[in-house]
Amino acid sequence: MDQPKKSIVVIGGRSRTTYMLINDLAQYYDISLIIYENESKQKLLPYRIKKLGYWIVLNQLLFLVWDRIFIRPRSAKLIEDLMKDTDTSAPPFKSIDVETVNCPEVEEYLSQIQPEVVVVSGSGIIKKKILKLAPTFINIHTGITPRYRGVHGGFWAIVEGDYDNIGTTIHLIDPGVDTGSILYQGNIEVDKTDTFRTLPVKQYLVGKELMRQAVEDAFQKQLKPYVKDDMESIQWFSPTFKDYFKFIRNL
Repeated sequence: MDQPKKSIVVIGGRSRTTYMLINDLAQYYDISLIIYENESKQKLLPYRIKKLGYWIVLNQLLFLVWDRIFIRPRSAKLIEDLMKDTDTSAPPFKSIDVETVNCPEVEEYLSQIQPEVVVVSGSGIIKKKILKLAPTFINIHTGITPRYRGVHGGFWAIVEGDYDNIGTTIHLIDPGVDTGSILYQGNIEVDKTDTFRTLPVKQYLVGKELMRQAVEDAFQKQLKPYVKDDMESIQWFSPTFKDYFKFIRNL
């Protein structure tokens, strides 16, 4: 008789890459609940302005407009080709939508389910009160940590000319920004056709295999977290036009 599937909870933003990750994991594990976080980006603006200054944040916002008008349409066919063999449809499992992962509703659901493993894909910072509700929170991060914490890790590695560190990290979650101990890392191949939008897709394609292994390790009590002490730890933010032009030159 087949053994029943082990059960997990997933926390993440609504995106095709998150859907792909969930659908892949669902082949091996029962999905008890998906918690979709829809945190408003506008709420992050005061933090960014305080951290980076008005001028940089303005340039970041202008770049996002450029991305929406030009980069996304150009990337669409490339992304379809990359994801053609994966299931990116919205998963048919029980789900809730919340404004923040740290809300009382998430606390209540996790307290009821008591999951052994929570998989995270693209959420905001998870507070300690939530992290206490499950023994293992595992995150997929599109960057090689600790050098590329924050957002767009593959993009920034190319901007820096750091071609050996363009990849994905699967790590345990602590209250910091991608500062948890590493479980697995994998690199991706890039070429001249890549864009700001294709890199995360490639990183998720590599990362979904690593996440599956990390989840299984957690259930088997065989997690082997480690820390890279030989690499500088830096948090990165959204790019500006200047950053993107350097990215294009370095591809």
